[in-house]
Amino acid sequence: MRIKFMLFSIERAQNINRHFVWIGERLSGLFFNVKYSLGQAEIEIEPEKYLTAAFFSALAYGLIFFTVFYLVLLLKEGMVTSENSLLSLLIGLVFFSLFFTLHIIYPGIIAKRYAAGIDQSLLFALKSMLIQVTSGVSLFSAMVNISKANYGIVSVEFAELTKEVSAGESEDKALEKMAMRTKSDYLRKTTWQLLTSIRSGSSLQGALTSIVQTLTNRQARAIKDYAAELNLWILVYLLLAAAVPTLGITFLVILSALGGASIGPEYVIFAVLGAFVMQIALIGFVKSRIPKVFA
Repeated sequence: MRIKFMLFSIERAQNINRHFVWIGERLSGLFFNVKYSLGQAEIEIEPEKYLTAAFFSALAYGLIFFTVFYLVLLLKEGMVTSENSLLSLLIGLVFFSLFFTLHIIYPGIIAKRYAAGIDQSLLFALKSMLIQVTSGVSLFSAMVNISKANYGIVSVEFAELTKEVSAGESEDKALEKMAMRTKSDYLRKTTWQLLTSIRSGSSLQGALTSIVQTLTNRQARAIKDYAAELNLWILVYLLLAAAVPTLGITFLVILSALGGASIGPEYVIFAVLGAFVMQIALIGFVKSRIPKVFA
């Protein structure tokens, strides 16, 4: 398994030299959440080894960008200067920090994607279960049918549950285990409601109807909230795409005229590239905010 942008695979990180693990042990005290993120993402590696691999991967990126910018500035100036060295070192440190932060948060991103995959199909699976239970099918048979249907990760979760029940586990105990291991808050709440109905002897049909209605309302609310939030991001995008680059370049030209400094084409190119990168980042962010409400 490989974490995106990390130069070490999980298998190679597992075999990292024990003389370097102390780096991860020190970092684990600062980034203790990595342990839980790795567990939620089902990445089987000790947090100390993962943090050590993340440190050396980010360090390699920092050295690469330091070298590239140092050579570019050296070719441009034709000589080694302390300013070039300091600027290149600063750029290397910035990219080291960026990639190390990315390595730290990426297991959490994987866990959230896994949970989003469950939430995306959960409502449709529960509607199917409600129809089956209303038709007189037992809860276990309905869960078996869900596990064999094409509901993505939800089917995988129910397949593991039905396997435990078939092996002799009670339904309420298997449901409790699923509630403890799932990454989805919605599936966890759904499981606890089913457990409460089973243990109290109340109607499963009524419990499933309430759960389906609650999830439907939440999805409708999520769509409305996203539509309202999207207006703000459209305004921010227009500012980054048009206003900020134009005003920034104009401001630099005015300063150069007043101060006597020249604004070369590299400044304009840098402003355009910076605006382009910010637009791509904003588009990715807005895309990640889309509510997962369709199967």
